[in-house]
Amino acid sequence: MRQLRRLLKDQQGNVAVISALMLLPMLVLAGGATDIARYEAFRAQLQDGVDRAVLASASLTQRSSIESTAAEYLKSVTFIDDVTLDIDYETALNSRAVTITARYEMATGFLPLIGIDSMPIVAVASAAERRPNLEISLMLDMSGSMLESNPTRISLLRPAAKQFIDAMITSETAPYTSISIVPYAGSVNPGSVAFGLLGTTRRHNYSSCIEFNHNNNNMDYGTGMVPFHLRAQVPHFTENHVGRANATLQWAYCPNEATSITYMSNNATALKARIDSIQLHDGTGTGVATNWGFLLLDPSAQPFISRMALAGQLPMQFSNRPAAFDDTETLKVIVLMTDGNISDQRRPKPNLYDFPRNPEGGGSNQNYQTASSASTSLRRVCQIAKEEGVIVFTIGFYTNNADLTTCASSANHFYNVTGTGISLAFMSIANSIQNLKLTQ
Repeated sequence: MRQLRRLLKDQQGNVAVISALMLLPMLVLAGGATDIARYEAFRAQLQDGVDRAVLASASLTQRSSIESTAAEYLKSVTFIDDVTLDIDYETALNSRAVTITARYEMATGFLPLIGIDSMPIVAVASAAERRPNLEISLMLDMSGSMLESNPTRISLLRPAAKQFIDAMITSETAPYTSISIVPYAGSVNPGSVAFGLLGTTRRHNYSSCIEFNHNNNNMDYGTGMVPFHLRAQVPHFTENHVGRANATLQWAYCPNEATSITYMSNNATALKARIDSIQLHDGTGTGVATNWGFLLLDPSAQPFISRMALAGQLPMQFSNRPAAFDDTETLKVIVLMTDGNISDQRRPKPNLYDFPRNPEGGGSNQNYQTASSASTSLRRVCQIAKEEGVIVFTIGFYTNNADLTTCASSANHFYNVTGTGISLAFMSIANSIQNLKLTQ
């Protein structure tokens, strides 16, 4: 009994016992910290690889398959052979969305002492690239003054406009890009097929222009689709071009069929050929042209566009255009080019409505709309277009009239150029549109 009491009072060797008891927790803490540090290094490496892989895989410029692209970018992960990958993606003509999930079980070195043999690492990343559907209305001034200057303005415009077409329509962008060309002089010719589908009563067969109403009670400007069956055909006449007719300059106020609207094309070759073939005519109906350009971006025109597609006047893939103004997948653009001020909107006196190939000018005609009123109509269209989210670019070619600065979306969207500056203006607009697509 005495020896037991002495043993209980004896404290020698306690440190060794305590140290032995603390050794395992200390080893777990120190070793566990090492495992955790390794875990973070492995996790960071895997996440970095997944991030880079998903960005590359989602790029619309990537030609390789999504799986092979991801595998190529994940080669930098030193333990990739032991990683399980799940790759989910959705692709369309103008969009690609990719999600990559990577899973790895990292074997631990010290934590097995407390039953933790491995630590799961999961890295997830998603990326998407979308190129908005692009709807462009390109209004080109084909008035007689385009023969002025040296070299002539028209000889400078044609290559500049064709460069714009090439910049906008490539093998990559063609599936979701449509361009409507609206050539104009005193008025705009929608084409004989469109004229028939719109339901306007035909008074003559020399051309197919249609008058827009501009009075406040029955305004056609900026309203979208017009009740064309209630509108009158533009007479075939001239104001300033009596006796003029050659390969490039026609006398009529309403352009001929070769100078009619080209609807929603993505065929760069055909569009450029059209630019080469359109001819100069009399008058400058900038407001009429801009109203047509806006109408072809307004969703109310969709039934008409669908009928035009069925008639073979545009690709069937665009038969559901124009898209809604609030469609986040669509960018709508107006490009308006002119080389002069808007002119009075003229028409023959009533008893001369149908005269055909023997034009009369000057006193034989009367105002349908004054230049001032036509300018107001133009500005109205531009304002409504901008309110609907349409981007408006304007080019003043040898002119700096106030209509163009007012119509443009901003001061930076207006170009005042002469000579070869027309090419620079079109290329700048093309670059701006590309940048707008990236920021949508």
